[in-house]
Amino acid sequence: MKDYSQYGESKILLDLVKKIGTINEYIVEFGASDGYRLSNARMFIEMGWQALQMDGIVEPKNGVKFEFITKENINDLFKKYDVPNKFDILSIDIDGNDYWVWKELEYNPNIVIIEYNSNFNVNESYTLKYNPEHNFDESGGFYSASVKAFVDLAKNKGYFLHREIAYTNLIFVKNEYKELISEFDYHNLNLPKDHHGGKDLEKFIEV
Repeated sequence: MKDYSQYGESKILLDLVKKIGTINEYIVEFGASDGYRLSNARMFIEMGWQALQMDGIVEPKNGVKFEFITKENINDLFKKYDVPNKFDILSIDIDGNDYWVWKELEYNPNIVIIEYNSNFNVNESYTLKYNPEHNFDESGGFYSASVKAFVDLAKNKGYFLHREIAYTNLIFVKNEYKELISEFDYHNLNLPKDHHGGKDLEKFIEV
């Protein structure tokens, strides 16, 4: 079973699924690139899961749908591709408006894995200013939101933080599984300085 993810995220997600069970063996990944390289979903697809992969930069291939995702269209895209309201895993990695898109999403995955910005102190709650035309290639490396911003958003949406991975990704799980899955105290994170480049607060907004 090949894991295509960057830091073994797919196998971590699989272990989680084994503990909490599945709803319908359905995974959604946006920011999927070519559907293989650094994909959190590809391993599950090869296991026979149903999946929706979307990307707005790479030309469509390998089943990836060519869609540029914004907070305005995310729910319409899920409807367009018949995503069930409740499903197992959502992977978000769009290098920019990640916070705003998840905030707007009305669907209910059991598990959410999302890229965060590790340049911020754990007590700082910042996200990139919303720009529906944001292109990571032109952004100078400014992207996503701080760990605290995501933890607070997740709490409001009914999730808790289970794990941080390689100063890159956060994994959140629905509150109903707290008795099965451990909670991670993000205050213990010792974040490196300038892990992905400097932070320019003019590009961010406190939330």
